[in-house]
Amino acid sequence: MTGSIRSVKLPAGVKLIALTFDLCEVENRISGYDPGIVNYLRSNKVKATFFAGGKWMRSHPEKTMQLMADPLFEIGNHSWNHGNFRTLDKKEALNQVLWSQAQYELLWEELHKRPCFHAGEDNTKKIPRVPRLFRFPYGACDHDSLKLLQDLGLAAIQWDVVTGDPAKGRSAAGIAQTVLKKARPGSIIICHANGRGHGTAESLPMFVPELRKAGFDFVTLSELLASGTPVRVPECYE
Repeated sequence: MTGSIRSVKLPAGVKLIALTFDLCEVENRISGYDPGIVNYLRSNKVKATFFAGGKWMRSHPEKTMQLMADPLFEIGNHSWNHGNFRTLDKKEALNQVLWSQAQYELLWEELHKRPCFHAGEDNTKKIPRVPRLFRFPYGACDHDSLKLLQDLGLAAIQWDVVTGDPAKGRSAAGIAQTVLKKARPGSIIICHANGRGHGTAESLPMFVPELRKAGFDFVTLSELLASGTPVRVPECYE
Protein backbone atom coordinates (compact mmCIF):
# COMPACT_ATOMS: atom_id res chain seq x y z
CA MET A 1 0.00 0.00 0.00
CA THR A 2 1.46 3.36 -1.00
CA GLY A 3 1.43 6.46 1.16
CA SER A 4 3.50 7.94 3.96
CA ILE A 5 2.98 6.88 7.56
CA ARG A 6 2.52 9.71 10.04
CA SER A 7 1.37 7.80 13.11
CA VAL A 8 -0.17 4.47 14.16
CA LYS A 9 -3.71 3.85 15.37
CA LEU A 10 -3.46 1.61 18.42
CA PRO A 11 -6.02 -0.50 20.27
CA ALA A 12 -7.86 1.26 23.07
CA GLY A 13 -5.77 1.62 26.20
CA VAL A 14 -2.43 0.94 24.48
CA LYS A 15 -0.03 3.86 24.94
CA LEU A 16 3.03 3.32 22.79
CA ILE A 17 5.16 6.04 21.23
CA ALA A 18 8.15 6.09 18.88
CA LEU A 19 11.13 8.40 19.26
CA THR A 20 13.04 8.85 16.00
CA PHE A 21 16.33 10.58 15.31
CA ASP A 22 17.68 11.55 11.89
CA LEU A 23 21.38 11.08 11.14
CA CYS A 24 21.71 13.06 7.91
CA GLU A 25 24.77 14.15 5.98
CA VAL A 26 24.80 16.18 2.77
CA GLU A 27 27.29 15.78 -0.06
CA ASN A 28 29.77 18.55 0.82
CA ARG A 29 29.82 18.27 4.60
CA ILE A 30 30.53 15.73 7.36
CA SER A 31 27.85 15.75 10.04
CA GLY A 32 28.47 14.80 13.63
CA TYR A 33 27.08 12.45 16.25
CA ASP A 34 25.42 13.51 19.51
CA PRO A 35 26.56 11.08 22.22
CA GLY A 36 24.47 12.84 24.86
CA ILE A 37 21.30 11.62 23.16
CA VAL A 38 22.43 8.02 22.83
CA ASN A 39 23.89 7.90 26.34
CA TYR A 40 20.61 9.09 27.83
CA LEU A 41 18.58 6.58 25.85
CA ARG A 42 20.86 3.74 26.91
CA SER A 43 21.01 4.77 30.56
CA ASN A 44 17.24 4.98 30.79
CA LYS A 45 16.37 1.97 28.59
CA VAL A 46 14.53 4.11 26.04
CA LYS A 47 13.98 2.42 22.69
CA ALA A 48 14.39 4.54 19.56
CA THR A 49 14.77 4.40 15.79
CA PHE A 50 17.60 6.17 13.95
CA PHE A 51 17.22 7.14 10.31
CA ALA A 52 20.77 7.16 8.97
CA GLY A 53 21.97 8.39 5.61
CA GLY A 54 24.33 6.11 3.70
CA LYS A 55 27.01 8.79 3.56
CA TRP A 56 26.62 9.37 7.31
CA MET A 57 27.07 5.64 7.92
CA ARG A 58 30.20 5.63 5.76
CA SER A 59 31.58 8.58 7.76
CA HIS A 60 30.65 6.99 11.11
CA PRO A 61 31.02 3.21 10.67
CA GLU A 62 31.78 2.39 14.33
CA LYS A 63 28.89 4.47 15.65
CA THR A 64 26.57 2.87 13.10
CA MET A 65 27.57 -0.64 14.16
CA GLN A 66 27.17 0.26 17.83
CA LEU A 67 23.62 1.48 17.18
CA MET A 68 22.92 -1.54 14.99
CA ALA A 69 24.04 -3.98 17.70
CA ASP A 70 22.16 -2.31 20.56
CA PRO A 71 18.83 -4.10 21.26
CA LEU A 72 17.26 -0.78 22.21
CA PHE A 73 17.66 0.62 18.72
CA GLU A 74 16.97 0.03 15.05
CA ILE A 75 18.26 1.84 11.97
CA GLY A 76 16.19 3.04 9.03
CA ASN A 77 17.30 4.39 5.65
CA HIS A 78 17.48 8.19 5.22
CA SER A 79 18.80 8.21 1.62
CA TRP A 80 22.46 8.52 0.64
CA ASN A 81 23.18 12.24 1.00
CA HIS A 82 19.85 13.87 1.85
CA GLY A 83 18.67 14.52 -1.68
CA ASN A 84 15.27 16.07 -2.33
CA PHE A 85 13.09 13.35 -3.83
CA ARG A 86 10.79 15.91 -5.42
CA THR A 87 13.61 17.06 -7.70
CA LEU A 88 15.55 13.82 -8.32
CA ASP A 89 14.95 11.84 -11.48
CA LYS A 90 13.97 8.18 -11.12
CA LYS A 91 17.50 6.82 -11.47
CA GLU A 92 18.92 9.28 -8.93
CA ALA A 93 16.11 8.48 -6.49
CA LEU A 94 16.73 4.75 -6.83
CA ASN A 95 20.46 5.24 -6.26
CA GLN A 96 19.81 7.34 -3.14
CA VAL A 97 17.88 4.45 -1.64
CA LEU A 98 19.98 1.50 -2.81
CA TRP A 99 23.39 3.02 -2.01
CA SER A 100 22.26 3.61 1.56
CA GLN A 101 20.89 0.06 1.79
CA ALA A 102 24.22 -1.26 0.52
CA GLN A 103 26.26 0.80 3.01
CA TYR A 104 24.17 -0.54 5.88
CA GLU A 105 24.59 -4.10 4.63
CA LEU A 106 28.38 -3.69 4.40
CA LEU A 107 28.46 -2.64 8.05
CA TRP A 108 26.06 -5.45 8.99
CA GLU A 109 28.52 -7.91 7.46
CA GLU A 110 31.48 -6.29 9.22
CA LEU A 111 29.66 -6.39 12.56
CA HIS A 112 28.89 -10.09 12.20
CA LYS A 113 32.56 -10.87 11.54
CA ARG A 114 33.65 -9.44 14.89
CA PRO A 115 34.32 -11.86 17.76
CA CYS A 116 33.10 -9.27 20.28
CA PHE A 117 29.66 -9.29 18.65
CA HIS A 118 29.30 -13.05 18.93
CA ALA A 119 30.60 -13.02 22.52
CA GLY A 120 28.12 -10.38 23.68
CA GLU A 121 24.94 -10.96 25.65
CA ASP A 122 22.84 -9.50 22.86
CA ASN A 123 24.11 -11.75 20.08
CA THR A 124 20.70 -13.39 19.77
CA LYS A 125 19.13 -10.12 18.69
CA LYS A 126 17.83 -10.37 15.16
CA ILE A 127 19.42 -7.44 13.37
CA PRO A 128 17.84 -6.93 9.93
CA ARG A 129 20.31 -7.43 7.11
CA VAL A 130 18.91 -4.32 5.41
CA PRO A 131 16.61 -1.57 6.70
CA ARG A 132 12.89 -1.97 6.08
CA LEU A 133 11.99 1.62 6.95
CA PHE A 134 12.73 4.79 4.98
CA ARG A 135 12.42 8.50 5.76
CA PHE A 136 12.48 11.06 2.97
CA PRO A 137 14.94 13.93 3.45
CA TYR A 138 13.09 17.16 4.24
CA GLY A 139 9.93 15.04 4.34
CA ALA A 140 9.72 15.64 0.59
CA CYS A 141 8.27 13.05 -1.76
CA ASP A 142 6.01 12.63 -4.77
CA HIS A 143 3.94 9.83 -6.28
CA ASP A 144 6.94 8.30 -8.10
CA SER A 145 9.13 8.17 -4.99
CA LEU A 146 6.35 6.61 -2.90
CA LYS A 147 5.83 4.01 -5.63
CA LEU A 148 9.60 3.37 -5.65
CA LEU A 149 9.57 2.55 -1.95
CA GLN A 150 6.56 0.32 -2.35
CA ASP A 151 8.32 -1.62 -5.11
CA LEU A 152 11.38 -2.02 -2.87
CA GLY A 153 9.32 -3.14 0.11
CA LEU A 154 10.23 -0.13 2.23
CA ALA A 155 7.75 1.73 4.45
CA ALA A 156 7.77 5.53 4.09
CA ILE A 157 7.90 6.95 7.61
CA GLN A 158 7.04 10.51 8.52
CA TRP A 159 5.87 11.92 11.87
CA ASP A 160 3.11 13.72 13.71
CA VAL A 161 5.20 15.45 16.40
CA VAL A 162 7.85 17.92 15.21
CA THR A 163 10.45 18.97 17.80
CA GLY A 164 11.90 21.67 15.54
CA ASP A 165 15.37 20.90 16.89
CA PRO A 166 17.30 21.92 13.72
CA ALA A 167 16.44 25.56 14.50
CA LYS A 168 19.45 27.17 16.19
CA GLY A 169 17.31 29.15 18.60
CA ARG A 170 15.38 26.09 19.74
CA SER A 171 15.55 25.49 23.50
CA ALA A 172 15.38 22.22 25.39
CA ALA A 173 12.40 23.49 27.32
CA GLY A 174 10.65 24.42 24.10
CA ILE A 175 11.23 20.95 22.65
CA ALA A 176 9.93 19.27 25.80
CA GLN A 177 6.87 21.50 25.90
CA THR A 178 6.04 20.66 22.27
CA VAL A 179 6.42 16.91 22.80
CA LEU A 180 4.37 16.84 26.00
CA LYS A 181 1.61 18.91 24.41
CA LYS A 182 1.33 17.01 21.11
CA ALA A 183 2.29 13.39 21.85
CA ARG A 184 -0.53 10.87 21.60
CA PRO A 185 -0.68 7.05 21.64
CA GLY A 186 0.84 5.94 18.34
CA SER A 187 2.76 9.19 17.78
CA ILE A 188 6.03 9.36 15.85
CA ILE A 189 8.38 12.07 17.15
CA ILE A 190 11.09 13.46 14.86
CA CYS A 191 14.42 14.67 16.31
CA HIS A 192 18.04 14.87 15.10
CA ALA A 193 21.16 13.19 16.52
CA ASN A 194 23.78 14.29 13.97
CA GLY A 195 24.98 17.29 15.96
CA ARG A 196 22.31 19.52 14.42
CA GLY A 197 19.63 18.86 16.99
CA HIS A 198 19.74 21.99 19.14
CA GLY A 199 18.68 21.30 22.71
CA THR A 200 17.63 17.74 21.92
CA ALA A 201 19.84 15.87 24.39
CA GLU A 202 18.96 18.31 27.16
CA SER A 203 15.24 17.98 26.43
CA LEU A 204 15.07 14.20 26.88
CA PRO A 205 15.17 14.27 30.72
CA MET A 206 12.41 16.87 30.58
CA PHE A 207 9.86 14.86 28.63
CA VAL A 208 10.79 11.15 28.75
CA PRO A 209 10.04 10.70 32.50
CA GLU A 210 6.84 12.74 32.16
CA LEU A 211 5.54 10.61 29.31
CA ARG A 212 6.37 7.46 31.26
CA LYS A 213 4.48 8.82 34.25
CA ALA A 214 1.53 9.31 31.92
CA GLY A 215 1.67 5.62 31.02
CA PHE A 216 3.55 5.74 27.72
CA ASP A 217 6.06 3.09 26.68
CA PHE A 218 8.80 3.91 24.16
CA VAL A 219 9.17 1.38 21.34
CA THR A 220 10.99 1.15 18.04
CA LEU A 221 9.08 2.09 14.93
CA SER A 222 8.91 -1.53 13.82
CA GLU A 223 7.33 -2.44 17.14
CA LEU A 224 4.90 0.46 16.89
CA LEU A 225 3.85 -0.52 13.36
CA ALA A 226 3.30 -4.11 14.49
CA SER A 227 1.07 -2.99 17.36
CA GLY A 228 -1.65 -1.22 15.38
CA THR A 229 -2.78 0.17 12.05
CA PRO A 230 -0.48 2.68 10.29
CA VAL A 231 -2.13 6.01 9.50
CA ARG A 232 -1.20 6.62 5.86
CA VAL A 233 -1.71 9.63 3.64
CA PRO A 234 -1.11 9.84 -0.14
CA GLU A 235 1.47 12.61 0.09
CA CYS A 236 4.37 13.84 2.21
CA TYR A 237 4.87 17.10 4.04
CA GLU A 238 8.04 19.00 4.79
